[in-house]
Amino acid sequence: MTAYAANRKAAIHDAIESDCVAACVREIMAERSVWTGTATDLLRLVGDRGAELILPAAAVDWPKTPRSFAGRLRRAQVFLRTLGIDISFGREGHAGERIIRMQANRENSFSTLTTIRNDHAEIASARTSKQRSAVSSS
Repeated sequence: MTAYAANRKAAIHDAIESDCVAACVREIMAERSVWTGTATDLLRLVGDRGAELILPAAAVDWPKTPRSFAGRLRRAQVFLRTLGIDISFGREGHAGERIIRMQANRENSFSTLTTIRNDHAEIASARTSKQRSAVSSS
């Protein structure tokens, strides 16, 4: 059961690290506890800070429109929730403007992220030791 939990945490960590949108949202929410706005607002916020938040390799994969950005955010929301970042989508106002609300649970996000990183390091260490023992026994 411990191995399952460690593998699950490592998979979540890898999913967030491999998705430039999820990694960017994680960095933004590390600085604040709540953010509310439209996908355009969030895309603009990231654009203002783009060079420091987006890796050069991820620039090709970066969403070009607010609609595609919101879609990527919807797909990443399950993984981000495990880090304590709750994302909700709704409509507001007479015109029904689409609003994104992100809220970070500081206590949960830090402990979960630290646990994921520690477990990921333990898994990598275990894999390396298994490889060494397999090579030495050959």
